[in-house]
Amino acid sequence: MPTTMRRICGFATALLVALTATGTAIAGSAPVTIYTDNYAGDEAISRVARDLIETHYDTKVQLKAVSVGVAFLGAAHNENSLFMAAWLPKTHADYMARVKDQVDDLGTVYPGARLGWAVPDYVPKDQLDSITDLKKPAVAKKLDGRIQGISAGAGEMQLSHKAMKAYQLDNMKLITASGPAMTAALKRAVEHHKWIVVTAWSPHWMWERFNLRYLKDPKNVLGTEDHVDVIANPSLKKNEPEIAAFLSRMRFSIDQINAMLADANKTSYEAAAKKFIKAHPKTVQSWLGKSS
Repeated sequence: MPTTMRRICGFATALLVALTATGTAIAGSAPVTIYTDNYAGDEAISRVARDLIETHYDTKVQLKAVSVGVAFLGAAHNENSLFMAAWLPKTHADYMARVKDQVDDLGTVYPGARLGWAVPDYVPKDQLDSITDLKKPAVAKKLDGRIQGISAGAGEMQLSHKAMKAYQLDNMKLITASGPAMTAALKRAVEHHKWIVVTAWSPHWMWERFNLRYLKDPKNVLGTEDHVDVIANPSLKKNEPEIAAFLSRMRFSIDQINAMLADANKTSYEAAAKKFIKAHPKTVQSWLGKSS
């Protein structure tokens, strides 16, 4: 099947899933739906938003874990729905282009997000400091010819495939897996002091747990920093204007999210979200529009 046709079929399938995943939401009878994409930062901040909405706006919130593409489509087509992890302007550019006229951008929930390929800091810089170094036969051999990736639909994987072509890494293979599978592979490599390259991003708890560094990207294929925005179905502003305004005021720092993710890795996203809310009363009050 030609690439274009595969993309069309994939997009149509994702649309069908998005529209059936919250069937009652289309009729306007369901609570607010927050789509999550199974990645750490999104899972954590979505739970903070859910807990505060249910506590302060007396509205039930359901979290729905889906792929990134379905999250964009769900926000575009399903009433009272939103997605809190639109990486813009680059990482999710293709997804946003498809729905930009069908969603409201409620604003940036945190700045300074970054993608890249990372290695443990014990990997010598004089041997592997840039993506260009991956073309060296000795480096490729140390890595078993593998770059550990995440799920196929992730924006980072789309950019990573472009990086493979841009840097002509014919001697390497980009491995498709899940986010948890990637961090598990990283943990195993670190425990055995082995070389590994992983598709990484910030914020993520891995930066709190492991000593890592990004590889240089001289062609800037993977991009510089993104801002992460909340996108919502236009019905949210109409049906729940106070909640839409609250979401527009939510803003985290990278350090706050990394700390929350480190907590979540030890306990759970649920516990980490509750701990964050309790530890940041002034921040929460400002989000609720109640700051003095």
